[in-house]
Amino acid sequence: MLLFGTAVYIFVYGAIFVPLPRSTVKKILKLAKVSKKDVVYDLGCGDGRVLIEAAKMGARAVGIENNPLLCWLSKLNVEKNNLGNKIKIIRENFFKQNLHDATVIVVYLSQKLNDRLQPKLERELRAGARVVSADHTFAWKEIKRIKTGHFYSHLYKI
Repeated sequence: MLLFGTAVYIFVYGAIFVPLPRSTVKKILKLAKVSKKDVVYDLGCGDGRVLIEAAKMGARAVGIENNPLLCWLSKLNVEKNNLGNKIKIIRENFFKQNLHDATVIVVYLSQKLNDRLQPKLERELRAGARVVSADHTFAWKEIKRIKTGHFYSHLYKI
């Protein structure tokens, strides 16, 4: 029954929620050199932890989450950290959102979703935007790769 439920969840929402450890989130944002000048987008933002850490670094942050429960949890965590003025949560499929404002994109998706997402990022992101992917890769030339926990995170520049 659990296997069936997981399969239905993946079919509806595209991926299961696996939260990154906070230490990994900090390494990823450091890899992207996030600063107060940045607008960080987390595609599939889960519980909002990437957004919260980015906002604590001075950046503005936008999370896009399709799962209504996780979207609610993100908003709750943002309010709990008093960061509502720096973080926006959008309940939507990120393939339907325009990402042109982003200077940094963070993803922790499947390889299949990364492959599907790459053309959208190429169309919508401005030159110089950074993309960090936890675990899975894009077909671009990698700028840097670092070990983050039991996998690598990959930095790309558009």
